[in-house]
Amino acid sequence: MYFVSRQKYWPDGRCVVEIANGGLDYANPDMLNPKFNGEGREYIDPREALMVARQIAKEWKNSNPKLEIEIGAGCTGGFTLPFDGKDNEELDKWAETQYNNLKKCDHCGDVIDNNNKNKQFIIQDLEDCVFCSENCAEIYYYNYIENNDDE
Repeated sequence: MYFVSRQKYWPDGRCVVEIANGGLDYANPDMLNPKFNGEGREYIDPREALMVARQIAKEWKNSNPKLEIEIGAGCTGGFTLPFDGKDNEELDKWAETQYNNLKKCDHCGDVIDNNNKNKQFIIQDLEDCVFCSENCAEIYYYNYIENNDDE
């Protein structure tokens, strides 16, 4: 999970749109009240979280042109750990690396929500496979049976 929030870090007063890896529990405590669309929400896909963070930064800057707005991404480990702002290239690389490391459905390739065991489907006969839905599990299993019927 990736939690997107606006932060005004103490004591330096830096304004940061923060993407916290791990969800709400791993966001820094200097969070401002949600004001812009998509803010204060968790995202499964880090690329989506980054897209939302960029939009929030743009809207925040438009609402107060004198502010210097950064976008930062990272993980606090449950503690207070302000994130350094990153440039667009660093953010794109971070989001892509995060995405590539996420568990994906073995049938459709969608990201699996590791924080919600009710949204993960496993077939006993195929314990190494994980699916995002019961439908994907069934399709995969029937294709598996069809392709391995001769053995």
